[in-house]
Amino acid sequence: MVWTNRQRLVRGLYLVALFWLTACGGVGLEPLPTAVSPLTLPAPPTPIGLATPTGNLPPTPGLPGNLPATAAPLPMMTPTAVPPLTLSADPQVPQALVRVARGLAEQNPAFAWVEDGAADVRLTLDSGRHLADWVYVVAAPFATLLDEISLTEVQARWQQGGALFATNEVTILGSPHAAITFSPELAELSELAWRERPSLLILPFDELQPDLKLLRLDGVSPLTADFDPAAYPLTVVVNVAGRETAVTQFLAAWDGPVSNWEASKLTRVAMSGVTALTRATAFQMEIGGILTPGQAVGPVLQKADIAHVSNEVSFTPDCPYPDPIGGTTFCSRDSYFELLTWLGIDVVELTGNHVNDWGPDALRHSLDLYAEAGMAVFGGGADAAAAQQPALFEHNGNRIAFVGCNPVGPAYAWAGESQPGSRPCGSGFEAQISQLAADGYLVIATLQYHEFYHYAATAQQQVDFAALVRAGATAVSGSQGHHAQGFAFVDGAFVHYGLGNLFFDQMDMLGTRQTFVDTYLFYNGRLLGVELWTGVIENYCCPREMSAAEREAVLTAVFQASDW
Repeated sequence: MVWTNRQRLVRGLYLVALFWLTACGGVGLEPLPTAVSPLTLPAPPTPIGLATPTGNLPPTPGLPGNLPATAAPLPMMTPTAVPPLTLSADPQVPQALVRVARGLAEQNPAFAWVEDGAADVRLTLDSGRHLADWVYVVAAPFATLLDEISLTEVQARWQQGGALFATNEVTILGSPHAAITFSPELAELSELAWRERPSLLILPFDELQPDLKLLRLDGVSPLTADFDPAAYPLTVVVNVAGRETAVTQFLAAWDGPVSNWEASKLTRVAMSGVTALTRATAFQMEIGGILTPGQAVGPVLQKADIAHVSNEVSFTPDCPYPDPIGGTTFCSRDSYFELLTWLGIDVVELTGNHVNDWGPDALRHSLDLYAEAGMAVFGGGADAAAAQQPALFEHNGNRIAFVGCNPVGPAYAWAGESQPGSRPCGSGFEAQISQLAADGYLVIATLQYHEFYHYAATAQQQVDFAALVRAGATAVSGSQGHHAQGFAFVDGAFVHYGLGNLFFDQMDMLGTRQTFVDTYLFYNGRLLGVELWTGVIENYCCPREMSAAEREAVLTAVFQASDW
């Protein structure tokens, strides 16, 4: 118990009085009476004024934490600023990853980009924690006869020099020769490579563009869905090095790509030329088997994610047995439809000028067959409105639109208000291409153009095809070409003026027997390139794959006709 000054004074007077009473009784004084009146103590003296205490007062019972009642609040602590982690990259790191890392530093105050390699976190091709796998490819200008190259030859040219261009150093090839041209600007490298043909380029897979041809490396191509990046010799492993805590923090914040090759972003579209299952072609199908024409080219179409044919001749139940030397009024027997289903056709072009040869009912019947088989159609339809509808696909994130028209007729082949047929060309065609492109579609435009029996495109043909590119088409394909024709690149878009016959009986000249199947490679919403399959039609019906010499001859002819 804590005593106050007044309580101490009262207690002291009481003890003094008690002492005297007790002491007097002990020296012979008269004893006190039995009944004693209550002790009356004098009033306590007025307290003497005390100086005001200084410093902290004693704790007051009952206050939280026994803090003094008049204690001042604790001072606020000012946090110490934490400097950002610095980021950098070795020169050999792919520029796409460097750009993402720079963007992270710009957007996240926990990081800062520095050019000095001595940073807290460094992107490197040396040891460290795994960040990404980056696939590089060997390419050449599109007008190159070469289709394949060995890793040994690439390494030799890398180390010994030659017409070789690269976006950045690829250390797995060794030390580069001083004559190699490096630039992150691919358009610049492509222009130089075209100028110095024969030449090679080494660049990241996803930076390919249509005017470059990807070369198979020891037989392996990243343009197939079964490609394995881990087994490919030009796959570069990118790591992150630095202090462990800094690397962990960086990887937790990283939202960039872990690879530039993903099968889930790749779409293969196979485009073919004229299909006319009639006359001598049909006769060979009757005697040799319905599937005979597709034996060699079948795997190319079947492996495509979207396979196209331009079928110019309608199916009908009353089509007679084929006459191999018949006229030019065409039909196809219903049994021939099995060839299209076996080939895995996904989209049928109806711009042909023979679609109504056997009357409108034959085309209506064909439309029913296509619909039952799940095949989309474009460039023609049950009436004029239907003929204007595009065929739309979405595959692996790639939005692809097919549109086509027939500018030459004949008039009976065109669709009308209530008549089926092909789509006439007009101003609405280019406007539709522009709208589809604005909607995010990669537009493949086809033309059933005037027929020419030579490799070179005419001046007007070049103007008309280029107009579709400028409207927004990603690629333009000439479906009319009974004779194979050349190529062009217009504002980065791919143009093939004529692919030749796929299934038809024109055996009278080499150019009508030569055929192309163009496989477009779309990746992550962009056309990366085009693969060319080349065939020669035999026995009035059946394309076979060209020999190496035949392929070199036809490519040389069409490249020269393309002014390459």
